[in-house]
Amino acid sequence: MIRRLLLCCRGEIAMRFIRTCRELGIETAVAYPVEDMGAPYVMAADRRIPLQARTPSEAIPEVIAAAKLLPADAIAPGYGPLAENAGFSALCASEGFVFVGPNVNAIRLSGDKLQARQAAEEAGVPVIPGAMMPADMDLCVSIARQIGFPIIVKAVLGGGGRGIRVAQDEHELVGVLEEVRREAQGAFGSDQVYVERFLGEKVRHIEVQIIADQHGTVLHLGDRECSVQRRRQKLVEEAPAPNLSARVRRSLYRSALGISKAIRYDSAGTVEFLVDPTGRFYFIEMNARIQVEHPVTESVCGVDIVEQMIRVASGEPLALEQDDIHLAGHAIEFRICAEDPLNSFFPVAGVVLSYAVPEGPGIRVDSGITSGMVQSPLFDSLCTKLIVHGRDRTQALFRATEALREFKVVGFPTNVAFHHWLLRHPDFIRGGYNLGLVGEFSVSAPEKTEIQKGLVAIAAVSAWLARRREPSADVATTAAPASPWRMRNQLRSYVDVI
Repeated sequence: MIRRLLLCCRGEIAMRFIRTCRELGIETAVAYPVEDMGAPYVMAADRRIPLQARTPSEAIPEVIAAAKLLPADAIAPGYGPLAENAGFSALCASEGFVFVGPNVNAIRLSGDKLQARQAAEEAGVPVIPGAMMPADMDLCVSIARQIGFPIIVKAVLGGGGRGIRVAQDEHELVGVLEEVRREAQGAFGSDQVYVERFLGEKVRHIEVQIIADQHGTVLHLGDRECSVQRRRQKLVEEAPAPNLSARVRRSLYRSALGISKAIRYDSAGTVEFLVDPTGRFYFIEMNARIQVEHPVTESVCGVDIVEQMIRVASGEPLALEQDDIHLAGHAIEFRICAEDPLNSFFPVAGVVLSYAVPEGPGIRVDSGITSGMVQSPLFDSLCTKLIVHGRDRTQALFRATEALREFKVVGFPTNVAFHHWLLRHPDFIRGGYNLGLVGEFSVSAPEKTEIQKGLVAIAAVSAWLARRREPSADVATTAAPASPWRMRNQLRSYVDVI
């Protein structure tokens, strides 16, 4: 078993690993960006090593040096940018460190979308009609015509909702191709792209959770509904997927297991599909890492996925068989993000002035923030994950509604207002929604006015705090403004809709 684990991830997923490591008696260290000094995960770790690099890829030499200095037995990238970096995984192995994730070949195969498509086809799993895009633009147009517009352009090495754009016709195709290639080169180091027929927004995004070991055992832990998305990034997930026939569900499980076995997968991972209204499904990608939304699966199957990842990476065989996996109840996860839902979910930043999370039966909060810390614009907007579990979906929805009413973040806008809207939407309530649901998001004029009042008040408090921190502020000759905590109390009438 691993004795000392170095985490090169941040926020709530780092906290998630730390908690499981404590149960397993594993010492933890974090390699953290200096902007995160004082963050909950940094303070919770047994050892702390600051990084000077500005990007994850630039930080790799520092991470390896930190692992040698400790010394660490293993390195865990969580679900951060290094999690699906085959080069980083290979470097860890060559330096003698266990990589808590899949083997290098599995990362390479799943990370290359074309190779993953080929593996799916060889396993007999349906894929969406598509093709690689060459450099010649005229040839690209010809290929797109054969596939049929609209088409979706994807980075070959893309992931996490990045490097994806839709072209409705030939006129849009040229600009979209240039944009995706530019983004792909900057984000993934390769400008290779491919296209698929765009199935529209009336399809569902459903994924299957996989756990596999180094001895050939591959299990599924059920499925998740992930169709609530903005900019092709998930906002809400639930397990199991509602209103999915037993026949389609079984077929998804067989397909996910087949693909995972074909690439000799050996860690936690997710196989993702699009499902159309008739029940036909298509493989879209495999994520070779733990997913943000893994808690909903843990809630319904009772398996600690992080623990299984660590044990598998240590070389242990899975102590479970497929018949040991029993799904119970229903779970829903809400991603609480620092972004303004009234401004196209634009990311925001600020100081966490006040933070309160719900408690009670079936409530779990995986958090990366605390009162007094700064939510930086340099990193992902995810602050906290609220997970609710009930004996059935009806109880889970009730608990979600109550928990979101109790959830409070004051200091900057969050997407909690969107989650309130979602829980009132009839399609979400009945579990009959698809990828087009977020496009319907709107609030009434009175609600919008109340939210905007709250945001103005929050901005005033934040500005007051910022001025108080300025060294040049002449507090001796300036009339003392109202206490920010008194101002915070005045905000409470707005917080429920923010």
